[in-house]
Amino acid sequence: MRTWKLLAILALIVVAAGGYWLGRSTSPAPAAADQGYAAGVRAGRAEQGTLGLPTTDKQIFDAGYQAGATDAFAGFDGGWDHKIPYAIVLNPGDDITYQIASRVEFTPGVAYYLCPDGHSVCHQPR
Repeated sequence: MRTWKLLAILALIVVAAGGYWLGRSTSPAPAAADQGYAAGVRAGRAEQGTLGLPTTDKQIFDAGYQAGATDAFAGFDGGWDHKIPYAIVLNPGDDITYQIASRVEFTPGVAYYLCPDGHSVCHQPR
């Protein structure tokens, strides 16, 4: 009788582990959830800012919102690699809060640190 109980408990553990593994392997990637969240935040902010406005005003707001996002990347609106970390330096923007002043792509085997000027990123091989 004791052997059967032990086997039943062991079988239950195997089924639970298999269910966990199956669930993890079939779920969407975390990056997809992050992208969906970011898109929802953008849409929510745009909707919040235009509640009660006529359609033409909403279109004007949306165009301005997109232009502001584009201005933040002025000078750096291309050449970004996906899934690559960057160190960026922000400056006050013209008509926007922040603007990217410089960027450095992180590379394996390189040490990054704040330059002596206190405003830029320096690097050297490790």
